[in-house]
Amino acid sequence: MARQRAELEVLVTTPHSTPVQGASVRLLGPRGAVVGQEIAPGRSRVLLPRRGDYELIVEPGASPFELRPLRTTIFVTPGKCGDVVAAMSGLEGARSRVTRASCEEGRSVVHVVLDYVWFSPIGAPPTLGNRVDMLVDGEDGWRAVAEALMQAKRSIRVTTWVYEPELELLRPDPLAEPAEREAHTIQRILESRAKASVLVQLLLWDPPLLPIPGEARRVAMEEGDGFEVLSEENPTERPLFDERHSLPNRLLGEVQIGSMHQKTVVVDGRVGFCGGMNMRQNDWDTRSHHLFDPCRCRFSRPSVFRARVKDGLAAADHPPRHDFMARIEGPSVAHLEENFRERWNRLLERGAPHAERATYVPPPEPAVLPEAPGRSAVQVVRTMPAPHTERGILDVYLRAVAAARRLIYIEDQYFRSTYVSEAIAEAARGNPRLSVLVITSEAQANHPFAGAFCHAGFERIREVIPHFELYSLRCAGRDGRGKRRVQEVDHHGKLLIVDDVFVMVGSCNVNDRGFEYEGECNVAVVDPAFAATVRLGLFRDYLAKDPRLGHSIERDVEVFREHAARNAEGPPEGEPHPYLVPFAPRPRRVLIFDRGVF
Repeated sequence: MARQRAELEVLVTTPHSTPVQGASVRLLGPRGAVVGQEIAPGRSRVLLPRRGDYELIVEPGASPFELRPLRTTIFVTPGKCGDVVAAMSGLEGARSRVTRASCEEGRSVVHVVLDYVWFSPIGAPPTLGNRVDMLVDGEDGWRAVAEALMQAKRSIRVTTWVYEPELELLRPDPLAEPAEREAHTIQRILESRAKASVLVQLLLWDPPLLPIPGEARRVAMEEGDGFEVLSEENPTERPLFDERHSLPNRLLGEVQIGSMHQKTVVVDGRVGFCGGMNMRQNDWDTRSHHLFDPCRCRFSRPSVFRARVKDGLAAADHPPRHDFMARIEGPSVAHLEENFRERWNRLLERGAPHAERATYVPPPEPAVLPEAPGRSAVQVVRTMPAPHTERGILDVYLRAVAAARRLIYIEDQYFRSTYVSEAIAEAARGNPRLSVLVITSEAQANHPFAGAFCHAGFERIREVIPHFELYSLRCAGRDGRGKRRVQEVDHHGKLLIVDDVFVMVGSCNVNDRGFEYEGECNVAVVDPAFAATVRLGLFRDYLAKDPRLGHSIERDVEVFREHAARNAEGPPEGEPHPYLVPFAPRPRRVLIFDRGVF
């Protein structure tokens, strides 16, 4: 009697156990190829002509998450409950893998996990159907936050690094007196929502030796006002100096280097914001970065002083400032809120200061989601200290750099990470046509203590890309006396764009402290239309809306470099706009601190 052919089922999932619908499963054996038939989402059945050795090939198909295929060897042998499969898996460098081969109800089942190209298996899963808007600079960013806050019906949940109650979210009349502008401050807007029966929960970093602001402390101590405030220390046990410098550590009170650096806002669990802007007075500017702008004055400045700034007769208190924030609607907003819930509830369980006047954040209620508001695949990724020890942002950053084929575009306050510079050098070594553009703060790149790490990373990349340069953002204008003035823009952004496909934005800088020790939160987005729109919009800002832009990535990079080279000779003429200047960081030999500090 002929032996019944072996039946094999292949279960294909993402690293977060989501079935990969439409995956292609094939076996290559001594008698050719055997093609699997999908019998359920993520599950295919294969009838083998005989037992033996096969090459298993799993292709993800048109998965919206962009997954890596798998090619490995399996062995089909007789067993007590039917045929048993063993697999060669976990090969060096192989991320897509067979996680388990088992015998279930007389059938051999192979569990295959296809790894993400862009996303991370660490932390929350990526989700589909999100709408993402990139908000460039404080005018657009804080206006969008203010609009969302004023529409809140149930809850407002905020995380931030440093909180200044006087931050003006809206600045319609820069010449008004402080009393007229106070209603637009973050503190007064949050208080007004609390009085409208919206639960406001504000989660701050608890920095060493510094109290929380008086206005925040006042509402934290009031019972039943609907405005709750907690603060959290970073538990990282990493002092400012290493063990070779124990005396400075003792003199400074054993100050630890970690902070809780996340900057998120979630309103009604419906709309979320994630970016790099702090709730500080200086974290505001227009996209034009005009040199003399009275809106960048301190809140307390009277109209007389502000009028002098407008006329170019005095400098604003805060320099031009550049930053990014993402506004999100869709299923990934729940993961921003879960990040808040996890941190907030843990503080309540520990009995943190003011916890007795705060309430727990409940788990999200199961709900029927409305029609997807957008087309972006989004993952909320974090760096988190103990007890989580998450390094999801670093994982995504390294994946995106490794996946780059045409362009790595970075805008960041710092460019100091050993991890990132090594990854870029490796990516360029295998792909000489890869373009790498990095806009960063020249002042930070030449920092007397931390500049050595920027210079080392710069030289590491230049060994592979001899023409590699860094770029700083500047603005120019004439003061009230007609004299030409130039100033570097205070670049505070944390943005990565790859190949006009992938975007990541959030609170984490390109420094190893942010990747390893801080409390950080980013959003990673896969959406080619969104990525191309963001990148092209920034190029037009910096390159005087050059009409040659928009034909291809490669041509846009040529135009970018052409403008930067011309600007190195002097500020561009014509209508004032932010512009780019190339630079190389100066060599630094001072290494008082290690890479984990800065």
